[in-house]
Amino acid sequence: MNYLFDTQALTDYLQDHKIPAFRAKQIQQAIFKEGILDIDQITTLSKDLRDQLSQDFVINDFTLKEKVEWPETTKFLFELADGKIIETVLMYHRHVRPEYEDEIKQRKILRSWTNHDISPKTHKLNRITICISSQVWCAVGCIFCVTGKLGFKKNLPRQEILLQILYANNYIQGKFGKKEDGTWNRVRNVVFMGMGEPMLNYDEMVTSIEYMKDQRALWLSKRHITISTSGVADKIRQLIDDKVDVRLALSLHAPNQELRKELIPMIAKRRDIDELMETIDYYTSSTGNRLFYEYIMIRDKTDTVEIWHQLGKLLKHRNAHVNLIPYNENPAMPNLETSEYDQILKFKKTVESHGVTVTVRDTLGRDVQWACWQLGYEVIMKQRIEDMEAENEAVDSDK
Repeated sequence: MNYLFDTQALTDYLQDHKIPAFRAKQIQQAIFKEGILDIDQITTLSKDLRDQLSQDFVINDFTLKEKVEWPETTKFLFELADGKIIETVLMYHRHVRPEYEDEIKQRKILRSWTNHDISPKTHKLNRITICISSQVWCAVGCIFCVTGKLGFKKNLPRQEILLQILYANNYIQGKFGKKEDGTWNRVRNVVFMGMGEPMLNYDEMVTSIEYMKDQRALWLSKRHITISTSGVADKIRQLIDDKVDVRLALSLHAPNQELRKELIPMIAKRRDIDELMETIDYYTSSTGNRLFYEYIMIRDKTDTVEIWHQLGKLLKHRNAHVNLIPYNENPAMPNLETSEYDQILKFKKTVESHGVTVTVRDTLGRDVQWACWQLGYEVIMKQRIEDMEAENEAVDSDK
């Protein structure tokens, strides 16, 4: 079964069946602009044509296994057509309405403000970011990442990458309706920061990005698409040579080779940090783009005084923006703790003293295991429960 939003498959089908080419534009408008996920709801097409297309095409073949909502995020647990599982997260960025700024500021000082208090009355929805998966689970095996503990199952084809966004836009329209200017609310920013290492699914990732930037499809700005990679150097060079013009974020997490091998063993053992930084220099000189460095803050591991200065010296002459990300703790990784907030601020100040721009990321969804490095938590815990039940059954049978 083909996907109706697959431009080439649709074009070939229309030609083979002598259906007017303008129907493709109607279909693309319905799916990409209006958020329709059911062929029968494309009412610009005749009933006969809808029935005909339904024999050979589908728009959505995801099964929603679980949807969990939080004021600042929504997480979807999807079952793919082949039975495999992925997770996708929406993040809502809101601005406090001017008339409520003083009240909320005072409540935060008094620690009476919670995320549960977010409402359309006090906050205006500014933009929506989607964190999409590029693989079913992940082979990189970063020691702090739940997804890495699951192992690798498969690369997602471009259609399953795109369908995460299409599904999200359909959901957003139902949840938020239209904006004040009369246009539909929809995903504005796409980040390849979900399950998987996108550079290890390079061809499908790049093709999906073409759809994201295409005016006939999702029509997203290149500045609103970010690829986050753990540092697959040869694929970064290919990205440059192929002129894939989007934002790039490097999950650096360590300023020296020894620590990087401990944290990201698979990638670090293939390419040492010197070679990686040479590749990054090639990226910035070739594109003129500033690189975003993701840096995890793990207590007593990545936040020591010695490392503060190592990171500053590594990046001081590079066009760098560092995002310090407090480690998102979860029971699946019991031996790792997030850095103390005061330590994070000291770290920030020291790195900035080397002339590097640094921000501390406000992580959305960390308390409910939806943030960076937490995806797959439910799968891990389910496996543990099943293992415990199997052990208990074995003990009972021996009695």
